[in-house]
Amino acid sequence: MNLKELTYPLIEGQDEKQVYWIEQRESVQIGQTYETIRLEKTAHQSILVREQELVSEKIGNRTIRLTMDAGNYAPLEFVEYQAGVQTVHALYRADEVVITRENEKSVLSIHAETVDLFSIELLLRALPLTVDSTLSFNGFSAVSGREVPIQVHPLRHELLTTESGEQVETLCVHVTFGERIQYYWIDPVKRELLKQSSQIADGVSLEFRR
Repeated sequence: MNLKELTYPLIEGQDEKQVYWIEQRESVQIGQTYETIRLEKTAHQSILVREQELVSEKIGNRTIRLTMDAGNYAPLEFVEYQAGVQTVHALYRADEVVITRENEKSVLSIHAETVDLFSIELLLRALPLTVDSTLSFNGFSAVSGREVPIQVHPLRHELLTTESGEQVETLCVHVTFGERIQYYWIDPVKRELLKQSSQIADGVSLEFRR
């Protein structure tokens, strides 16, 4: 799919979510995320920046910053920090990515029109999604250093109760990253991501809720 054909305008703003650990149907809050999406302009291009900070004693503090070309959502640079220390740096080029870990560099070939996995939450808010449609992407994980096929499949409309008690009609979206599955609940009117859920172990799920 050509991401240049996206019909919705760029999304900017701030967001905060509560993080829950769900085990044997018991839900415990273990942290928060703080996110900013902003548009920056240089002399030659417009850049979209997504930055997210995770604060959690249980699963660790982490900050990720991804920059993308605002015209086509192509990834430009990915940086991850854990406990304030840079752990991964990825610099994207047309058909390759240069990854640095602990001062060791590697250069990997990637497909054209590859998206960084960290951009998928933004793309879900920008794409014109409809129930029972399917979209496919070439994805790349800068953290694992691997290409990952992505499939997006909107399942149904679903009434969701937010953390503040508000009921919102959402679109529930099933997304596969290779063999890994995640679910997203999106407000199709405001184009906001309200909930994200993934199974991280047998009987254990992680949820991000607004």
